[in-house]
Amino acid sequence: MPLTDADAARLDDYRFQHGPDAGNLSQVLDQLTDAIVAVNQHLVYYRLEHGQRTTPPPDLAAILAVLTDSKALVQETLLRLKTPS
Repeated sequence: MPLTDADAARLDDYRFQHGPDAGNLSQVLDQLTDAIVAVNQHLVYYRLEHGQRTTPPPDLAAILAVLTDSKALVQETLLRLKTPS
């Protein structure tokens, strides 16, 4: 997977700070957070363009749910890696 220079530098920093496995998961966590923010920004735009909606459109709701569940799993795994056995 090709990374931008900024992402590669951030990944190197995370690997240095947390080790290779936790560093990789930290990078994934950042990317999932960025994706969730992008979907939420789209939801705000969608609501403004199509009137006040109280729920997101079904396609975006499904994407947001997958991203949120994935982020929770990564966070749980990171916490397990940090806890000494």
